[in-house]
Amino acid sequence: MIIEENSMGLFDLFKKKEKAAQATQTKKQEGTIPQTKKGDYQPEEYYTDVVAEGTAFEKRVISFEERKKTAIPSARGLYPAEILLLEYCSKGAYPGPKNGYPGFWWFEYGIRNVDVVLKNLEERGYIAFASAKESVNDLTVSQLKELLMEHGESTTGKKAELVARVSDTISEETLLSAGVRPKYRLTETGAQELSENAYVPYMHKAPNKTTEDTRFGLTFNVWSINKLLGTGDKSNWKKIVDEQEHKINKEIADRNDAFMKDLKKIDPEGYRVLKTQDQQIEAVQKAKEKFNEDRDIDTYIAFWETLWKNGGLKFEGVGWHFELPDLYIKSKRYDDALAFVTKLKKQKPTYAHKADAYIKKIEELKAKQMAKKKN
Repeated sequence: MIIEENSMGLFDLFKKKEKAAQATQTKKQEGTIPQTKKGDYQPEEYYTDVVAEGTAFEKRVISFEERKKTAIPSARGLYPAEILLLEYCSKGAYPGPKNGYPGFWWFEYGIRNVDVVLKNLEERGYIAFASAKESVNDLTVSQLKELLMEHGESTTGKKAELVARVSDTISEETLLSAGVRPKYRLTETGAQELSENAYVPYMHKAPNKTTEDTRFGLTFNVWSINKLLGTGDKSNWKKIVDEQEHKINKEIADRNDAFMKDLKKIDPEGYRVLKTQDQQIEAVQKAKEKFNEDRDIDTYIAFWETLWKNGGLKFEGVGWHFELPDLYIKSKRYDDALAFVTKLKKQKPTYAHKADAYIKKIEELKAKQMAKKKN
C-alpha cells in the first residue's frame, strides 16, 4: 500500500512537472499576451492543459509547436492551424474578433497567443492590414449610426448601406481615432494558399469529425486528413475526404448493428427504446435533407410540430431541440417561438441558459417588429 501511494505521488508530481514544462514552453514560443490585448482572450484559468481530466475522455492539449513535429506542412510550409487562421482573416474578423478568440485555437490547435501567429503570417506575406475604411463592417449598426450622426450624415438604411456611407464620408484618421480596429485581409499569396488547402476549413467545420483517439476506431478530423493528403497535390482533397467519411460511417453502422443485436438478446426493452430513437433520428435527418433541397419551410415546420405533439424528441441534441423555434423565427412567428422556448426551458432545465438567450433574442425581434408597424 505504501509503495502504491508513493508511486501515485511520484506520478502526480511527474504530471505536474510535465504541465508546467508545457506551459513554460508555450509561453516562451508565443510570448506573454499584452495587457492591452487580454480582452480578446478568456481568463488565464480557462486555458487548461488537459481536457476532461480524470475521465475516460481525458485528453492532453497538444501545443502548436508539438503539432509541427507530426503534421505535414503545405507546399509553402504552412500548418493546418495557420491555414485556418487565413480562413478567419478572409472574413475580416481578425485581429480582435467581437467575442474574443474562440477556445478551439488552444484546445484543438494548441495556439495560446493567436496574435503572435497572426503577426508571423503577416511577416511572411500571407496577410496584411486593411485600412480602417475597409474594416468598418466589423462595427455594429448602432456604432455605425452613431458615427454618421456625429458627422451629420443620414442614419437610414440597412447595415451594408451604413457601412458604405461611413466609408464614403468619414476620413481614415477620424475612423482610427473613433476606435475602428483595422482587420487583416489576405494577400494574393494568402488567398492562393487557402484555396489550395481548402480541406482545412472544411474539416474544421465537419459535423461528424472525431477526436484523435484511435481506441474508438477510425478517426476523421483535420489531422487524419492532413496525413492522408501528404505533401503532394491536394486538388483531389474532397474525393479523399468523402472516401474516408464513407469508411467511418460504415464502421460506425457496423458497430451499431452488432451492438443492437447483442442488446436485443440481453435487454429487449432497452433494444426497443434505442430502436425507436434510431428511427426518429433517421426521420429527422431525412426531413432536414428534404428542406435543404426544396426550402419548403411550411412543410418542415409542420413536420416538427407533429413530432413535438407526439411526445417530442427521443434523443438528446441541443441543436435539434431548438430547430422548431429557429424555423418560427425565420417565419417571423415570434409568439410561437417564445411559447415553445418557454415550455422547453421548463421541460429541459439543462437547456435553460440557451433558452434564456433565445427568449431575449425573440423579445428583441418582437419589439423591432412592433416598432416597424407603428412607423
